[in-house]
Amino acid sequence: MKLSISDLKTYKTSGEFETNTYVFTIDGITYVVDPGIGAGKYLDGVKCDVILTHGHYDHIAGLSEIEYEKVYISPEDSEALTDPSINLSLFFDTQFSLDLDWYNLDKYFNTVFAPGHTKGSRIVLFEGVIFTGDVVFSNSIGRVDLYIDENEKAKMREEMKKTIYSLRNFFKTLPQDWYICPGHGEIVTIKRLFELNPFFK
Repeated sequence: MKLSISDLKTYKTSGEFETNTYVFTIDGITYVVDPGIGAGKYLDGVKCDVILTHGHYDHIAGLSEIEYEKVYISPEDSEALTDPSINLSLFFDTQFSLDLDWYNLDKYFNTVFAPGHTKGSRIVLFEGVIFTGDVVFSNSIGRVDLYIDENEKAKMREEMKKTIYSLRNFFKTLPQDWYICPGHGEIVTIKRLFELNPFFK
């Protein structure tokens, strides 16, 4: 599916986390990517389909505020919807969970498996726009120190190294004027990403 950056609306949600929540419409369907806390005020009365790049609290908590038809998430991160310890809401003095039917993101969209920040992180590609969640930012990459178990931290650190190496090569094959839309921070072109991000130089 082709998506123009001009057709994309970006909202800052989840308070101090400043999560980028993206909204766009294709073929009459309104999609929301990573609805953080406060997303509801931008989507009042709008029924939408939801794309989740991963299952962390600041990217999924807005689900409770919006009217959704379908929620797409990776199988590996689907447990985050119902487990506060996995979505990390437990660490922010709340226990966010939703019992809902979810759809396998990979079966409906063009995705790249990108573990490291979470076990099931995905890069979601449209022609012209790439949603990178918390895997790749304009000038950095996502954290891998959110796991309590030291062995798990070490494992995910290695996963992230492999992911970034793979993405660095993959992004070089794409049109350099396509946009990287991260879970936090600035939207940049792929060309600009290679100029700004030390992990992609």
